[in-house]
Amino acid sequence: MAKLISVCTQKGGVGKTTLTMLLATYYHTTVGKPVTVIDADFPQHSFDATRRSELASIQNDEEIQSLYVTLYPEMNRELYKVYKGSLEELAMFLTDLKGRGEDELVFIDMPGTMNVKGFDRVASQLDYVILPMEADKMSFTAGLQTLDLFDRFREAKGADYQLFMLWNKYKKSENPSLMQGIENIVNERGNVQILEHRVTDSVTWKRERSTLFPSDKVKNLVGELNQLLNITQPVG
Repeated sequence: MAKLISVCTQKGGVGKTTLTMLLATYYHTTVGKPVTVIDADFPQHSFDATRRSELASIQNDEEIQSLYVTLYPEMNRELYKVYKGSLEELAMFLTDLKGRGEDELVFIDMPGTMNVKGFDRVASQLDYVILPMEADKMSFTAGLQTLDLFDRFREAKGADYQLFMLWNKYKKSENPSLMQGIENIVNERGNVQILEHRVTDSVTWKRERSTLFPSDKVKNLVGELNQLLNITQPVG
């Protein structure tokens, strides 16, 4: 069965779409896994908009066109598919998504708010949820609200996902005692694993996001996720 993965949180502006895009593109181009992305982040649908913009740039920008025709013939693969829709529409096709090839990774870009029709049906069918966390009060509060909601889905709907917390927009100047305090509270829940890799606070993360070209910035994060999510790299 395919693995359904979502970088998800109640707080907007934490980079969940950027992380989703970097991971999906790296897994498809560099790791060589079959990838599908469902952009259910209504009304922005920024993942789908980025893909459309990049496809247009291939026709209009010689530099990007050169990179594209160099990369994809070498891989002998097509672009991964990006589908746009609402959570309510997506909920109708969850069984089909789950039934895809066992090597496929399906990334679902969820809305920044959970008060959306169909959120519970989709979220309860996920296999892995990655919660981006920043070391500030608003992010922490939203993160705990997100975890509380996923706990309720687990109890009410028999969901069987694994939850991971990822330090996002990490600064070396962060107060270590504050971060440790947040980690202690998260660890007390007993059902959330804190990832060792930390995403640094850098504008290049957003600049390098692409649905076409991979960024090495997620290489170490992908390495950790491969072990935790039992993702194997194709041979050959």
